[in-house]
Amino acid sequence: MQALHSSLRWIRRSGVATQLISLALITTIFFIGTAGKSLTMSNIQVILSLTAIPAILAIGVHMTIVIGGIDLSLQGVVALCAVFTGTLMANKYTTYDVGLWIIPITIAVGGLAGLLTGLTHTKLRIPSFITTLGMSFVLYGVAVYINKSQIVSLQDDRIQNFIHAAPFGIANVVLIAVFVTTFVQFLQDRTPFGRHLYAIGGDEALAKQLGVNVDRVKTLAFTLAGCLYGIGALLLVTRMGSATSRAGLNLLFPTITAVVVGGVALTGGVGGAKNAFLGALILAVLNNGMVLMAVNPYAQTAVNGVVLIVAVALTIDRKKLGFIK
Repeated sequence: MQALHSSLRWIRRSGVATQLISLALITTIFFIGTAGKSLTMSNIQVILSLTAIPAILAIGVHMTIVIGGIDLSLQGVVALCAVFTGTLMANKYTTYDVGLWIIPITIAVGGLAGLLTGLTHTKLRIPSFITTLGMSFVLYGVAVYINKSQIVSLQDDRIQNFIHAAPFGIANVVLIAVFVTTFVQFLQDRTPFGRHLYAIGGDEALAKQLGVNVDRVKTLAFTLAGCLYGIGALLLVTRMGSATSRAGLNLLFPTITAVVVGGVALTGGVGGAKNAFLGALILAVLNNGMVLMAVNPYAQTAVNGVVLIVAVALTIDRKKLGFIK
């Protein structure tokens, strides 16, 4: 009984109580609607696998939202990282074969893209919305120029085999997502960098007065986000077994939706990596359930749009909004 009370107290303090209740409610609805099919072990494994990569991307985006900004460069960074993966791993179009060195290379490419975005945002004093939107087009253009819109089949399947393996009944790609979530949450909860993220998101002017190097923290946030996009791109490309500059398309909307559904406020200062992970999980359960119930695909898109609007309405801090336009 004491353990149960301790668990409930932790849930209340962690800021994920609403998300866990929502997840339980959605799971129950689809369990009834699918006559139990949604909670078979095989389907649970599918849901977790579908959650992993979106969760990693959502954690990256949420880093920039926590500081009160936004990162729309996700698709461009993923496209560029995907192209580098396809170009440098063994394939029939090039002679390059860096083997497993592709892992740090792809993370570094994403990190450098994030660093460039962060420096552009902070040094040129351009709003993050415009900076990241422009950077997305730039990076996507570079990716298309390098890749020529080819679909490059990967001949080295070691990473693919690893992420699909499930020695404990759960695919390794899910364990990678859990590790990333735990690591980023640790940074946010236990390091000065994490505390500064929330200070800036809560009140940037006050954070400056308290001695926080706002530009440095923002740049680091965008850099870390880029690294996570690189990890997501590598996992996405190796899962598909092929790379193309179009790999990043149609990722932005579901990723931001996952972040907001997880309880990360677009006004900054609220939420964490665990929220982004839960948001991705909730969306995976929702979309999987609608597929099992044969809901019209267009209706599924509409449902995701409604979920986004409701989530923003529930999480936004209206005290920070002088007016709505």
